[in-house]
Amino acid sequence: MRRRLGFTLIELLVVIAIIAILIGLLLPAVQKVREAAARMSCQNNLKQLGLGHHTYHDANGNLMPPMGPSGCCWGTWMILIMPYVEQTPTYQLYQNWGGSDSTNTGFPAPSNGTLGIRYGAAPNTTNVTGRRFKVFTCPSDRENTPIGAMTNHNYSVNTGNGSTYRAAPVGSTITPLAGMFDGGALTKKLKLTDMSDGLTNTLLMAEVLQGQASDLRGFQWWGDAAGFSTFAPPNTSTPDQIYTTGYCNNQPAQGLPCSGAGGATFFSRSRHTGGVNAVLGDGSVRFISNSINPTTWMWMGPGNDGNVITIN
Repeated sequence: MRRRLGFTLIELLVVIAIIAILIGLLLPAVQKVREAAARMSCQNNLKQLGLGHHTYHDANGNLMPPMGPSGCCWGTWMILIMPYVEQTPTYQLYQNWGGSDSTNTGFPAPSNGTLGIRYGAAPNTTNVTGRRFKVFTCPSDRENTPIGAMTNHNYSVNTGNGSTYRAAPVGSTITPLAGMFDGGALTKKLKLTDMSDGLTNTLLMAEVLQGQASDLRGFQWWGDAAGFSTFAPPNTSTPDQIYTTGYCNNQPAQGLPCSGAGGATFFSRSRHTGGVNAVLGDGSVRFISNSINPTTWMWMGPGNDGNVITIN
Protein backbone atom coordinates (compact mmCIF):
# COMPACT_ATOMS: atom_id res chain seq x y z
CA MET A 1 0.00 0.00 0.00
CA ARG A 2 1.37 3.40 -0.99
CA ARG A 3 2.05 5.72 1.96
CA ARG A 4 0.71 9.31 1.79
CA LEU A 5 3.34 11.92 2.66
CA GLY A 6 1.23 15.08 3.01
CA PHE A 7 -2.17 16.76 3.16
CA THR A 8 -4.47 16.97 0.25
CA LEU A 9 -5.53 20.44 -0.86
CA ILE A 10 -9.00 19.94 0.61
CA GLU A 11 -7.58 18.89 3.98
CA LEU A 12 -5.30 21.92 4.03
CA LEU A 13 -8.18 24.26 3.27
CA VAL A 14 -10.25 22.68 6.04
CA VAL A 15 -7.41 23.19 8.54
CA ILE A 16 -7.01 26.83 7.47
CA ALA A 17 -10.75 27.39 7.82
CA ILE A 18 -10.76 25.90 11.33
CA ILE A 19 -7.82 28.10 12.37
CA ALA A 20 -9.59 31.18 10.99
CA ILE A 21 -12.75 30.33 12.94
CA LEU A 22 -10.76 29.84 16.16
CA ILE A 23 -8.99 33.17 15.69
CA GLY A 24 -12.34 34.84 15.04
CA LEU A 25 -13.67 33.39 18.28
CA LEU A 26 -10.54 34.25 20.24
CA LEU A 27 -10.10 37.92 19.26
CA PRO A 28 -13.29 39.22 20.94
CA ALA A 29 -12.36 37.35 24.10
CA VAL A 30 -8.88 38.89 24.06
CA GLN A 31 -10.37 42.34 23.51
CA LYS A 32 -12.78 41.86 26.41
CA VAL A 33 -9.96 40.79 28.72
CA ARG A 34 -7.86 43.76 27.60
CA GLU A 35 -10.71 46.22 28.21
CA ALA A 36 -11.45 44.65 31.60
CA ALA A 37 -7.81 45.19 32.57
CA ALA A 38 -7.91 48.77 31.27
CA ARG A 39 -11.11 49.49 33.19
CA MET A 40 -9.57 48.12 36.38
CA SER A 41 -6.46 50.25 35.84
CA CYS A 42 -8.72 53.27 35.35
CA GLN A 43 -10.56 52.51 38.59
CA ASN A 44 -7.25 52.14 40.43
CA ASN A 45 -6.18 55.57 39.16
CA LEU A 46 -9.39 57.11 40.48
CA LYS A 47 -8.97 55.34 43.80
CA GLN A 48 -5.48 56.79 44.13
CA LEU A 49 -6.68 60.26 43.15
CA GLY A 50 -9.59 60.06 45.59
CA LEU A 51 -7.20 59.13 48.38
CA GLY A 52 -4.94 62.01 47.30
CA HIS A 53 -7.81 64.50 47.62
CA HIS A 54 -8.67 63.23 51.08
CA THR A 55 -5.04 63.37 52.21
CA TYR A 56 -4.77 66.93 50.92
CA HIS A 57 -7.94 67.80 52.85
CA ASP A 58 -6.52 66.28 56.03
CA ALA A 59 -3.30 68.26 55.61
CA ASN A 60 -4.86 71.59 54.66
CA GLY A 61 -8.32 71.56 56.25
CA ASN A 62 -10.13 71.97 52.94
CA LEU A 63 -10.45 70.54 49.45
CA MET A 64 -8.08 71.95 46.86
CA PRO A 65 -9.50 74.59 44.51
CA PRO A 66 -9.96 73.53 40.87
CA MET A 67 -7.56 76.30 39.81
CA GLY A 68 -5.81 79.35 41.21
CA PRO A 69 -7.54 82.65 42.12
CA SER A 70 -6.56 84.32 38.82
CA GLY A 71 -8.33 81.68 36.75
CA CYS A 72 -7.43 79.53 33.82
CA CYS A 73 -3.75 79.58 33.28
CA TRP A 74 -1.46 79.36 36.29
CA GLY A 75 -2.14 75.85 37.48
CA THR A 76 -5.01 73.57 38.45
CA TRP A 77 -5.78 70.84 40.98
CA MET A 78 -3.51 68.52 38.97
CA ILE A 79 -0.48 70.34 40.35
CA LEU A 80 -1.74 70.51 43.93
CA ILE A 81 -2.50 66.80 44.12
CA MET A 82 0.92 65.67 42.88
CA PRO A 83 2.62 65.39 46.30
CA TYR A 84 -0.25 63.09 47.36
CA VAL A 85 0.04 60.72 44.37
CA GLU A 86 3.81 60.14 44.53
CA GLN A 87 4.73 62.99 42.19
CA THR A 88 6.44 65.35 44.66
CA PRO A 89 9.55 65.97 42.51
CA THR A 90 7.36 67.07 39.60
CA TYR A 91 5.27 69.29 41.88
CA GLN A 92 8.44 71.02 43.03
CA LEU A 93 9.39 71.81 39.42
CA TYR A 94 6.15 73.67 38.62
CA GLN A 95 6.44 77.45 38.88
CA ASN A 96 3.91 80.18 39.71
CA TRP A 97 0.86 78.12 40.70
CA GLY A 98 -1.92 80.59 41.43
CA GLY A 99 -0.05 83.60 40.07
CA SER A 100 -1.07 85.89 37.24
CA ASP A 101 0.35 87.39 34.05
CA SER A 102 1.78 90.39 35.87
CA THR A 103 2.98 88.93 39.15
CA ASN A 104 4.81 86.02 40.69
CA THR A 105 2.46 85.81 43.64
CA GLY A 106 2.08 82.10 42.96
CA PHE A 107 4.28 79.37 44.38
CA PRO A 108 7.04 78.69 43.96
CA ALA A 109 8.19 81.95 42.39
CA PRO A 110 10.04 81.50 39.08
CA SER A 111 13.74 81.08 39.76
CA ASN A 112 14.75 83.33 36.84
CA GLY A 113 12.55 86.22 37.96
CA THR A 114 10.33 86.09 34.87
CA LEU A 115 6.87 87.50 35.57
CA GLY A 116 3.62 85.63 35.05
CA ILE A 117 4.77 82.18 33.94
CA ARG A 118 1.76 80.16 32.80
CA TYR A 119 1.20 76.42 32.47
CA GLY A 120 1.97 76.79 28.75
CA ALA A 121 5.38 78.44 29.11
CA ALA A 122 8.84 77.09 29.89
CA PRO A 123 10.01 75.73 32.23
CA ASN A 124 6.53 74.41 33.11
CA THR A 125 6.06 72.89 29.65
CA THR A 126 9.44 71.20 29.84
CA ASN A 127 9.16 69.87 33.37
CA VAL A 128 5.44 69.26 33.92
CA THR A 129 2.71 70.04 31.38
CA GLY A 130 4.58 68.47 28.48
CA ARG A 131 4.63 65.12 30.26
CA ARG A 132 2.05 62.34 30.43
CA PHE A 133 1.20 60.86 33.83
CA LYS A 134 -0.14 57.35 34.22
CA VAL A 135 -2.19 58.22 37.28
CA PHE A 136 -4.13 60.83 35.26
CA THR A 137 -4.58 58.63 32.15
CA CYS A 138 -7.17 55.94 31.38
CA PRO A 139 -5.58 53.27 29.14
CA SER A 140 -8.87 52.73 27.30
CA ASP A 141 -8.69 56.17 25.69
CA ARG A 142 -6.60 57.62 22.85
CA GLU A 143 -3.78 59.89 24.00
CA ASN A 144 -3.50 63.39 22.55
CA THR A 145 -1.36 66.53 22.74
CA PRO A 146 -3.56 69.46 21.58
CA ILE A 147 -1.00 72.27 21.88
CA GLY A 148 2.63 71.48 21.18
CA ALA A 149 3.77 68.70 23.48
CA MET A 150 1.28 69.53 26.25
CA THR A 151 -0.88 66.56 27.18
CA ASN A 152 -4.57 65.77 27.61
CA HIS A 153 -5.64 63.44 30.43
CA ASN A 154 -8.78 61.63 31.59
CA TYR A 155 -10.01 62.72 35.03
CA SER A 156 -11.73 65.93 36.09
CA VAL A 157 -13.04 67.20 39.41
CA ASN A 158 -16.74 67.79 40.08
CA THR A 159 -17.52 71.50 39.78
CA GLY A 160 -21.31 71.04 40.01
CA ASN A 161 -24.23 71.00 37.62
CA GLY A 162 -23.25 74.05 35.58
CA SER A 163 -20.11 75.04 33.75
CA THR A 164 -16.66 74.82 35.33
CA TYR A 165 -17.18 78.41 36.49
CA ARG A 166 -20.66 77.68 37.89
CA ALA A 167 -22.43 79.44 35.03
CA ALA A 168 -25.51 78.06 33.32
CA PRO A 169 -24.65 75.91 30.29
CA VAL A 170 -25.38 77.68 27.00
CA GLY A 171 -29.09 77.32 26.23
CA SER A 172 -29.98 76.37 29.81
CA THR A 173 -32.01 78.33 32.34
CA ILE A 174 -30.94 76.43 35.47
CA THR A 175 -29.28 78.14 38.40
CA PRO A 176 -26.12 76.06 38.76
CA LEU A 177 -24.81 74.98 42.13
CA ALA A 178 -21.21 74.23 43.06
CA GLY A 179 -19.83 70.73 43.34
CA MET A 180 -17.07 69.61 45.68
CA PHE A 181 -14.77 72.03 43.83
CA ASP A 182 -16.12 75.54 43.29
CA GLY A 183 -14.91 77.15 40.10
CA GLY A 184 -17.52 79.87 40.47
CA ALA A 185 -15.66 81.37 43.43
CA LEU A 186 -12.02 80.67 42.68
CA THR A 187 -10.78 81.61 46.13
CA LYS A 188 -13.41 79.57 47.98
CA LYS A 189 -12.07 76.46 49.69
CA LEU A 190 -14.75 73.88 50.40
CA LYS A 191 -14.59 71.29 53.15
CA LEU A 192 -15.93 67.75 53.22
CA THR A 193 -18.24 68.86 56.02
CA ASP A 194 -19.85 71.33 53.60
CA MET A 195 -21.30 68.36 51.70
CA SER A 196 -24.52 68.09 53.71
CA ASP A 197 -26.10 65.75 51.13
CA GLY A 198 -23.61 63.08 52.20
CA LEU A 199 -20.29 62.08 50.70
CA THR A 200 -21.73 58.87 49.26
CA ASN A 201 -24.28 60.94 47.32
CA THR A 202 -21.82 63.46 45.93
CA LEU A 203 -19.29 63.02 43.14
CA LEU A 204 -15.64 63.83 43.75
CA MET A 205 -14.21 63.04 40.29
CA ALA A 206 -15.18 61.27 37.08
CA GLU A 207 -13.78 60.31 33.72
CA VAL A 208 -13.67 62.56 30.68
CA LEU A 209 -12.41 61.75 27.20
CA GLN A 210 -9.33 63.27 25.64
CA GLY A 211 -10.25 65.49 22.71
CA GLN A 212 -8.32 64.79 19.54
CA ALA A 213 -6.15 67.09 17.41
CA SER A 214 -6.51 70.68 18.75
CA ASP A 215 -9.48 69.74 20.97
CA LEU A 216 -8.92 70.87 24.57
CA ARG A 217 -11.25 68.41 26.26
CA GLY A 218 -9.23 66.57 28.87
CA PHE A 219 -6.68 69.41 28.89
CA GLN A 220 -6.75 69.73 32.68
CA TRP A 221 -3.65 71.92 32.85
CA TRP A 222 -6.11 74.61 31.66
CA GLY A 223 -8.65 75.79 34.23
CA ASP A 224 -11.74 75.55 32.00
CA ALA A 225 -11.22 71.82 31.44
CA ALA A 226 -10.26 71.07 35.05
CA GLY A 227 -13.87 70.35 36.02
CA PHE A 228 -16.81 68.37 34.66
CA SER A 229 -20.52 69.14 34.81
CA THR A 230 -23.39 66.88 35.88
CA PHE A 231 -25.90 68.89 33.83
CA ALA A 232 -26.08 65.95 31.37
CA PRO A 233 -25.58 62.24 32.18
CA PRO A 234 -22.54 60.10 31.32
CA ASN A 235 -21.71 59.72 27.62
CA THR A 236 -24.52 62.06 26.69
CA SER A 237 -25.21 63.08 23.09
CA THR A 238 -25.47 66.67 24.35
CA PRO A 239 -22.39 68.52 23.07
CA ASP A 240 -19.68 69.74 25.38
CA GLN A 241 -19.27 73.52 25.19
CA ILE A 242 -16.01 75.37 24.49
CA TYR A 243 -15.69 79.08 23.74
CA THR A 244 -14.23 78.59 20.25
CA THR A 245 -14.52 76.02 17.46
CA GLY A 246 -10.75 76.04 17.08
CA TYR A 247 -10.44 74.05 20.30
CA CYS A 248 -13.58 71.98 19.69
CA ASN A 249 -13.16 68.99 17.36
CA ASN A 250 -16.77 67.83 16.99
CA GLN A 251 -16.77 64.01 16.71
CA PRO A 252 -20.22 62.70 17.68
CA ALA A 253 -19.56 59.31 16.06
CA GLN A 254 -16.54 58.94 18.37
CA GLY A 255 -18.53 59.89 21.47
CA LEU A 256 -17.14 63.43 21.45
CA PRO A 257 -19.90 65.86 20.40
CA CYS A 258 -18.86 69.46 20.89
CA SER A 259 -20.05 73.01 20.32
CA GLY A 260 -17.95 76.14 20.07
CA ALA A 261 -20.91 78.30 21.04
CA GLY A 262 -19.30 79.35 24.31
CA GLY A 263 -19.07 78.34 27.92
CA ALA A 264 -16.86 75.82 29.67
CA THR A 265 -19.18 72.86 30.11
CA PHE A 266 -17.68 69.39 29.88
CA PHE A 267 -19.58 66.16 30.52
CA SER A 268 -18.31 62.85 31.85
CA ARG A 269 -17.43 60.41 29.05
CA SER A 270 -15.41 57.22 28.64
CA ARG A 271 -14.44 54.45 26.21
CA HIS A 272 -15.83 51.80 28.56
CA THR A 273 -18.94 49.99 27.44
CA GLY A 274 -22.09 51.25 29.14
CA GLY A 275 -20.85 53.94 31.49
CA VAL A 276 -18.06 55.79 33.25
CA ASN A 277 -15.88 55.32 36.29
CA ALA A 278 -16.31 57.87 39.07
CA VAL A 279 -15.09 58.35 42.63
CA LEU A 280 -17.55 59.53 45.25
CA GLY A 281 -16.94 61.93 48.08
CA ASP A 282 -16.17 59.12 50.52
CA GLY A 283 -13.38 57.88 48.24
CA SER A 284 -15.21 54.83 46.91
CA VAL A 285 -15.03 54.14 43.17
CA ARG A 286 -18.20 53.26 41.26
CA PHE A 287 -19.01 52.40 37.66
CA ILE A 288 -21.94 54.64 36.76
CA SER A 289 -24.23 53.39 34.00
CA ASN A 290 -25.22 55.56 31.06
CA SER A 291 -28.81 54.70 31.97
CA ILE A 292 -28.65 56.44 35.34
CA ASN A 293 -31.59 58.77 35.86
CA PRO A 294 -30.38 62.13 34.47
CA THR A 295 -31.96 63.97 37.40
CA THR A 296 -30.13 61.72 39.85
CA TRP A 297 -26.83 62.38 38.10
CA MET A 298 -27.48 66.13 37.98
CA TRP A 299 -27.98 66.28 41.76
CA MET A 300 -24.90 64.16 42.45
CA GLY A 301 -22.95 67.25 41.41
CA PRO A 302 -23.91 69.81 44.08
CA GLY A 303 -23.05 68.64 47.57
CA ASN A 304 -25.62 70.57 49.56
CA ASP A 305 -28.71 70.98 47.39
CA GLY A 306 -30.89 68.85 49.69
CA ASN A 307 -32.20 66.55 46.96
CA VAL A 308 -32.65 62.89 47.89
CA ILE A 309 -31.04 60.58 45.34
CA THR A 310 -30.83 56.83 44.80
CA ILE A 311 -27.89 55.34 42.92
CA ASN A 312 -28.73 52.04 41.22
